[in-house]
Amino acid sequence: MSSPHDGDRRALREAAAWHVRLRDTMAGAEVQQAWQGWYEADPAHRSAWQRVLAVSAQLSRVPPPLARQSLGRRASGRRAVLRSLALGAGTGATAWMAWQGLPWSQWQAGERTATGERRDVLLPDGSLLALDTATAVDVVFDEHERLLRLHGGRILVATEPDPQGRPFSVQMPQGRVLALGTRFTVQLEGSRGCCVQVLEKAVRLLPEEGESLDLRAGEQSRFTARAAQPPTSAGPFAASWHQGGLIALDMPLGELVEALARYRPGYLGCAPEVTALRVSGAFPVDDTDRALAALVSRFPLQLRSHTRYWVQVEARQA
Repeated sequence: MSSPHDGDRRALREAAAWHVRLRDTMAGAEVQQAWQGWYEADPAHRSAWQRVLAVSAQLSRVPPPLARQSLGRRASGRRAVLRSLALGAGTGATAWMAWQGLPWSQWQAGERTATGERRDVLLPDGSLLALDTATAVDVVFDEHERLLRLHGGRILVATEPDPQGRPFSVQMPQGRVLALGTRFTVQLEGSRGCCVQVLEKAVRLLPEEGESLDLRAGEQSRFTARAAQPPTSAGPFAASWHQGGLIALDMPLGELVEALARYRPGYLGCAPEVTALRVSGAFPVDDTDRALAALVSRFPLQLRSHTRYWVQVEARQA
């Protein structure tokens, strides 16, 4: 699939940014009018906008997993894994392999998910906490604050007003994220630090040693204990994983495969010669085999595998 020219790619980025701004609950008539002016200014803008809408619509056609609970704790944590092994269930080995990717220290977290698992938790104040694959977090609510301690993985938080006026924050090794009445995601990325993406309203980044930084809807930043990077666009589908799909909009194939790999045990990689191939579409995270099948059916790609636990995406042979 050929890549768009630089002008088309710029229009796509602008369309994606407008998509985020228009979805923000704080967006008013001025934002709508500004978008209308942008939309009518150039045929390339209209084409890019339709492409963003088309890719977004694909996500609604990704069926939700049948066994996944929407809210509350489900029995697929440590006790369920050990129970399935004790019973000799056929899925026990797979479940054990999924948990092997989670460091021992994270097993002690109050809320956690295995590789390939996602789960929503309704917090005591009515806020929503969504855990992505291989995530561990502690919930610490007391009379002074509402605090989440993120040990690994990625979470989405949608806060609710607190009658007691307690602040809501997420703590990680790099510092804290203070919610300013908002919806946002936080992801630990190992040596790269922590990535925060704001979906609605705003948050304040508080690095352990650096200066604070405020992020608004549609912005993201990575930060370490020493400093936060300047804000950049978060893209329109920063939290599409919470709806069951990874949305790619003119995304390098290598990035998409790396993202899908987080949802399955074993190795999933991409051959060097195709990492830069640009792809678009919605790919289900709860069935990565189906996501890979959709990928190779739409693009000139094929899969090379040695069992389900070693798969590489390569260029299709003539």
